[in-house]
Amino acid sequence: MKTIAAISSPIGAGGIGIVRVSGDGALGIADTVFHFGHKNGAANNWQPLKMNYGTFVAEDFKDNGYAVFFPAEKAYTGEDTVEFYLHGGVRIMQGALGALLGAGASLAEHGEFTKRAFLAGRLTLADAEGVINMINADSAAGLRAAYRLMTGSLSKAVNKISDALEDLIAGLEATLDYPEETEDEVLPSLSGGMQSCLDEIEKLLSSAAAGRIAKHGLNVVLAGDVNAGKSSLMNAMLGDERAIVADIAGTTRDTVEGSFEHNGVRINLVDTAGLRESDDCIEAQGVERAKKAIANADIVLHVIDKSSRARAEFDFGDKLVFTVFNKCDIGGFAVPRMAYTFAVSAKTGEGVEALVEAIAAMYKDNGLTGGEVLTEERHISALYEAKRAVKSAVGGADNPVDCILIDLRAAYDALGTITGKTATENIVDSIFSKFCVGK
Repeated sequence: MKTIAAISSPIGAGGIGIVRVSGDGALGIADTVFHFGHKNGAANNWQPLKMNYGTFVAEDFKDNGYAVFFPAEKAYTGEDTVEFYLHGGVRIMQGALGALLGAGASLAEHGEFTKRAFLAGRLTLADAEGVINMINADSAAGLRAAYRLMTGSLSKAVNKISDALEDLIAGLEATLDYPEETEDEVLPSLSGGMQSCLDEIEKLLSSAAAGRIAKHGLNVVLAGDVNAGKSSLMNAMLGDERAIVADIAGTTRDTVEGSFEHNGVRINLVDTAGLRESDDCIEAQGVERAKKAIANADIVLHVIDKSSRARAEFDFGDKLVFTVFNKCDIGGFAVPRMAYTFAVSAKTGEGVEALVEAIAAMYKDNGLTGGEVLTEERHISALYEAKRAVKSAVGGADNPVDCILIDLRAAYDALGTITGKTATENIVDSIFSKFCVGK
């Protein structure tokens, strides 16, 4: 393949910038643009994995910095790679990349370095998705989930199921070719083997909810009567004046969103319009949007004005509801001692920290330390496809072997799209198109 180059550090001024070149011609190109500072006219002596000080020579400037040669067997891409560490100015990075392209390299495409690592067998397709998730993660929980994905944890679990399916398929194919010799050995254990695969697939799928929260955060909706202090509470939780606050009932007419991280968990707050019947068409639309937000919530904070005797009843369906009595700094009715019931003052901040702690505690990251967590819709979809196929095979265990084989092969192919074994070129290209240039 062609030798590629790209800037691998973020665009903008910084202390250090990184430019990377990878491919069979990487060392030759590096020799053209980089001269060791201690060579005294001698040729560069590239020793693997050693940082070398020298001068990078671009078309219209020079810069002192460092270069490291990664031989193919030690390189991220699986091919000879040289990385240059220069001063992190925008003009320096652009000029250094221009020098590499002028010396014979081609500009890398989005995610091409990682794509080459995948093609070289350095990582699976799922591992590669973990790389982009690491880059894009915005919470500690998201980073932990991405790290497990990047380091092959999910791929190992999927490959274990795939290997078991492959053994079942091979055994069934043998019964077609040599029925008298193999049927008594293969068929008695068939149902148990298929059920075991189905159990493992369902175990993985059961982690999808935790994976979504790890990657995207907990969706927490503030709902309830008008003028209960929902917007004030949201601002108190965010530590910022995100929502407009006024004494006028019905001030919030649309959903207002804000996010923050607590104890490694991202919490996405949605402030909503007060739930009431209204002749005001704009406020009525806000109420409808509030209901939609509640439908997508992980937790509903039912905010109640503690100082008011008028308390409407709301049906939040099967949602997890935290009853939050606001304005506890004002005298009035006692707050009932019940599970998921909190007394707060958005004005003084009293009780707000305890509420936030309770919200974050609802996300348990046991899945991130003791098992796999699904964070990608693509993986979830593939596992559901595999589940349907294996379930069909289990339900039709008395069917002809040919029919069972069709289902088991379909399950194997579905799982292979996760790791890349059976992924089409379109799937591979789609995944790497989400990467930045230089990774």
